[in-house]
Amino acid sequence: MTLGKDASGLHVTARAPTRIDLAGGTLDLWPIHHLLDAKATVNVGVTLDAQTEVRASTDGAFHFASADQNARVRGDFATAVGSKELPLLGLLLGAIWSPELPPIEVKTSAKSPAGAGLGGSSCLGVTVAAALWKARAAITGENNGELLMEEDLIRIVQDVEARLIHAPTGVQDYWGGARGRINVLRFPYGRIEVATMRPAELPGLADELICCFSGKSRQSAINNWEIFKRLFDGDKDLLAKFNQIGAAALACGEAVEAGDYETAIALSQKEWALRTTLWPNIETAETKAQAAAAKAAGARFSRVCGAGGGGVMAVFAPKAARKKVCDALAAAGGTVLDAQVADYGLQVTTARG
Repeated sequence: MTLGKDASGLHVTARAPTRIDLAGGTLDLWPIHHLLDAKATVNVGVTLDAQTEVRASTDGAFHFASADQNARVRGDFATAVGSKELPLLGLLLGAIWSPELPPIEVKTSAKSPAGAGLGGSSCLGVTVAAALWKARAAITGENNGELLMEEDLIRIVQDVEARLIHAPTGVQDYWGGARGRINVLRFPYGRIEVATMRPAELPGLADELICCFSGKSRQSAINNWEIFKRLFDGDKDLLAKFNQIGAAALACGEAVEAGDYETAIALSQKEWALRTTLWPNIETAETKAQAAAAKAAGARFSRVCGAGGGGVMAVFAPKAARKKVCDALAAAGGTVLDAQVADYGLQVTTARG
């Protein structure tokens, strides 16, 4: 569909799942993985979606609206790009749109709690970039009206987020949003390889996964930056631990690809045990109490998502114990989220009217 520069009636919607990590978080920050002998990152898309809508403006101004942040921006192109209230939207608009194109309205929403450790802002960035690019392509006919390739779209969002948070950014959040499902990321020199499997290929995961918000947000960029600095300052003990984490994550990915759920979960637990030695606050009083309650109720184990320090826990419990575990988590102050393994990735639709 080519609209020329007339965007009247244009309506683009993009949605994507967030992700939990089973193993190998932080290893996806370039160039940490190139310091390690063995490495992989394993993650799972979950149905706590982010969504972006782009429409033609009806009043000649640019508009941003974030439902979950309860924030709005209105103004000309420069005002929108320089927005302090919704800076991710502003930076992505500046990267993809241009003042010569018609003004638009951008509306976002996210089901993931703030500070959840699920890569929610990165996933949201993927939907914003996808919706903006699809709208641009529809108006101008660029790229034959089609979306950018995954790698190009992800690179834009990653670069923008690095600018926004002033820290290195990993790639697993973007791939989790783009692909959903179950992903094994590998890091050979010069590229990233992503193998994606349907949930049906690892059915035990869909049966056992429980996502529980601990009630306390975390700041993964701070934790990741501290790790980054220590590694490149020559901390040999930390590098040795990361080599162990990388080996466990690689083995976990291999088990996932083989459809061996029992081994994959055992290796995820091993990787988490190694990860808890990285810094003292990776587990909080809240996550420890909730993990203990879940374990007593019959869960296999629990791990904090993202860089730790609060946020959402991924809890793995046999199907027969699921209700008891959920009740125990709630009694310990957690909030069990309505989240399942996502059998979809980024979805973009374009319409007029």
